[in-house]
Amino acid sequence: MAFWITPGGQLVILVVGWLLIQAVKRILRRNWPKYLNTWDLTAPLLLLCSVLLIPNGAGAILPWLVIGWMGIGIAVALLQAIHNKELLYGTFLRTFWRLTDLYWTAGFACCFLLVIS
Repeated sequence: MAFWITPGGQLVILVVGWLLIQAVKRILRRNWPKYLNTWDLTAPLLLLCSVLLIPNGAGAILPWLVIGWMGIGIAVALLQAIHNKELLYGTFLRTFWRLTDLYWTAGFACCFLLVIS
């Protein structure tokens, strides 16, 4: 159990999760939604792995990452409401989730580097 909260265990979780998502995508080739890519499903894995690194020292930066993530949600909502003069759930969620993918990839990298340094 202790292995899974180490940085090496986190990398194993991410690789296994990525391979599992790719396998399901390959099996459901025709039924897989076109708008859904693998990165959209790895954001929860990145968030989980960042949280699991808290005992190893990532707890100092993780609250700030969550606050930044909330800030991204507020900024996307405001920008779409101002630019489009309406806030559509589908458009907001797609934009927010794609930015979440990028944000938590960078966030996990920061947590990982903090733990191994």
